[in-house]
Amino acid sequence: MTPTPEATNAQSALSRVSILARIVPSISYALPAMGAALSALLFIKVMRAMRYAEAAGIAAVAGGMSEANLAVVLTLYLAIFVGFIGIIVGLVRAFTTTTTASPSGWFFLIVGILGLSPMLTLWQAESLLVEVLTRRAGPGIVAVASQISACLMVTIVLAAIACLILLVASVVPLPAALRAKRKWAPVVFLVIMELAMIGMTIMYHLRTYWFYQAKMNEGF
Repeated sequence: MTPTPEATNAQSALSRVSILARIVPSISYALPAMGAALSALLFIKVMRAMRYAEAAGIAAVAGGMSEANLAVVLTLYLAIFVGFIGIIVGLVRAFTTTTTASPSGWFFLIVGILGLSPMLTLWQAESLLVEVLTRRAGPGIVAVASQISACLMVTIVLAAIACLILLVASVVPLPAALRAKRKWAPVVFLVIMELAMIGMTIMYHLRTYWFYQAKMNEGF
């Protein structure tokens, strides 16, 4: 039996994945990557200041880091807000009949991990610095400067790659493997990634507060 033109058009429409359902979460995942890159650049400025002022104390370094971390913390809060919009879009699509397919849960997991990966390397760089600041004896920042610089460069490169891939993934046609087979799967994965961003926000917020407290305690 030959399919009718209406059925063919409907099947063709459903074979396309909604751009709106992709672009809102992609923006949410790109924001932390951009924030991590900006914080990494500010971190590099702190490292250069320490190099030029060898007598820089813990208060000065911690103060510089508390300011550098504001970029990633603020973009994380904005990303959470945009992420909630993405969840709402997913819920609306799950409850209504749409003319386009939704991305699969694996799509959101992949792009979400990609967007958050620069934050992990930035965290590692900061952890190395925190370890030096909390040691009262032993080798100073010179011992880990090369590792910190490597982590920061990786952060910037990962952020650039992540933003580019997220932009492309938002608009190009997706293969059939990345189209949702179950209407609730995308929403579940959107919620999982939103919880991951909330967790990262808490971690970075606490670390920024630690830097601020270290600045205040050493300043007096």
